[in-house]
Amino acid sequence: MVSRREILRGSIAVTSLPIVAGLSLAPVRSAAAQALDQAELARVSLYKVLFDTRFAAARSFGRTAAWRGESVHGFEGDITDVWYHDLHPRWQKGAAAIAGLTAHGALFCLEQLAWDVRMRVVYRAEHRYEGHEPLYSWIIAPRTKTRAARA
Repeated sequence: MVSRREILRGSIAVTSLPIVAGLSLAPVRSAAAQALDQAELARVSLYKVLFDTRFAAARSFGRTAAWRGESVHGFEGDITDVWYHDLHPRWQKGAAAIAGLTAHGALFCLEQLAWDVRMRVVYRAEHRYEGHEPLYSWIIAPRTKTRAARA
């Protein structure tokens, strides 16, 4: 059963995507979003947003990303199918930034695979939920996008 606390924590994770991707949150202006506007940094264009369907917070994150117009892909714990049928063929053509809300295992695998195409994790935040392992919101991008994503 999903508790109110998990829903609130999931909402926090969901709101991290537009902030780190440089999208505007019209009704809610955080300090980070204002800093992005002031610095006029380049927006990190995302190829795909990934989320682990085993977790309610991640499913909410995926729905919000889809609502914002991002290309989303859910998976159930194992990132292998996403890698072989989507990311690997895309990354063979060139680096493409991705973001997600996943458990540590999927993030670790993607981080290792991204090194082969000169990309790295440029944003990572841990989200703790009662009753299961921590989840991580993250962005993997080409090194040239590091400054924009970090801001």
